[in-house]
Amino acid sequence: MSKLLEACLGNLWVQRFTFGLMGLDLQQDRRTLRSPVTYLVMMLATSFELCTVCGFIVQQRHDIVLCSEALMHGIQMVSSLLKMIIFVCKGRELVSLIAAIQAPFLRPIIDAAELRVWRVQNRRGQIFSAIYLLMCAGTSISFLVMPVASTTLIYYKSGQFVPVSSFRVAHASDLAVIFACSLPYDVTNPVIYFLDCCLMVPVLTFFCCSTTAVDTLYGWFVFGLTAHYRRLELELQSERMQSSTGRELDQRLEQLFREHARLLELVARFEAGFRDIACVEVLLICVLYCSVICQYIMPHTNQNFAFLGFFSLVVSSQLCIYGFGAEQVRHEGQQFAYQLYQLLPWHELPPHQRRLLLLPLQRAQKETQLAAYFFRLGRPLLVWIFRTASSFTTLLNTLRAKD
Repeated sequence: MSKLLEACLGNLWVQRFTFGLMGLDLQQDRRTLRSPVTYLVMMLATSFELCTVCGFIVQQRHDIVLCSEALMHGIQMVSSLLKMIIFVCKGRELVSLIAAIQAPFLRPIIDAAELRVWRVQNRRGQIFSAIYLLMCAGTSISFLVMPVASTTLIYYKSGQFVPVSSFRVAHASDLAVIFACSLPYDVTNPVIYFLDCCLMVPVLTFFCCSTTAVDTLYGWFVFGLTAHYRRLELELQSERMQSSTGRELDQRLEQLFREHARLLELVARFEAGFRDIACVEVLLICVLYCSVICQYIMPHTNQNFAFLGFFSLVVSSQLCIYGFGAEQVRHEGQQFAYQLYQLLPWHELPPHQRRLLLLPLQRAQKETQLAAYFFRLGRPLLVWIFRTASSFTTLLNTLRAKD
């Protein structure tokens, strides 16, 4: 059991598993798009369902309650599609960044303390990734299983086939089944209903895998950069650095500053690689969070509370990953700047070594910010998202009250 748990918490296990289910590969020596057919089938199935959701919103545009339900699914599908399109376009760049972050910790000879830091951060990242995968899987499973179970139970009790959606009963004149959507076929036919449920399998798998894979990969980069910063702090605190003098100190400082410059380059590559994905996440999360809140405050019948509970956890976790992940990188950069200033005996160094320290000290004290074009990721952005989502929710609730 312990070996199985160790394997499940291995480096990038969750990310490799979820990307693999979509036909993608994170190995540097292989093609990123390993199985184009699998990827294309999931993209097309999700695009088809997105079109039906848009059709339903147009049909029910005067009913805010129904539109908010459909909007929740539509926004999440748009988010998943855009994330995966961006990832495929930037796949090689992100895969090479993974290798660059792992490289210092995969050397044949490495300090035990540095290796311990890497393992601790990596394990934390994989534990969080596994929990996030379970939440996404719970969302997908409850969304499909609960309506099918309700439909089966109604048929068993009454002998009538009445398809049930994730939110309400679908009557013969209502073509909404698994999603609140407008389908071009009659789902009140048991065979068509079964085929439509089969169509939902790749759609829900795509939602689960795309959301888990991209979001947890972002989190893995955050934990990896944290390990790099703490590795430099260990070097600063080491006895070798504290006891070095003269030429030996010059060499160690030169090596330290070179590693710090490489780390800042990794942070810049990380920001560039995820800038588009983070921008999509921020732009859509306000409306998505608003539609989730609307499910709790607006009246419904036959609400799928299992799905809604899991989905609320997923949306909240997305906010934490991108917001607090950026805060973590900023905090680690700030901590290294403090350590560099406090631990190095710069006031005891000769003038030429003090001049050597000026540029690294200035570079370390510059605040590390992760941006997404118009937005700076961090706690202030989280506050803005909550305020915007609350404003949208109030607006929708007021419009519903007037109707």
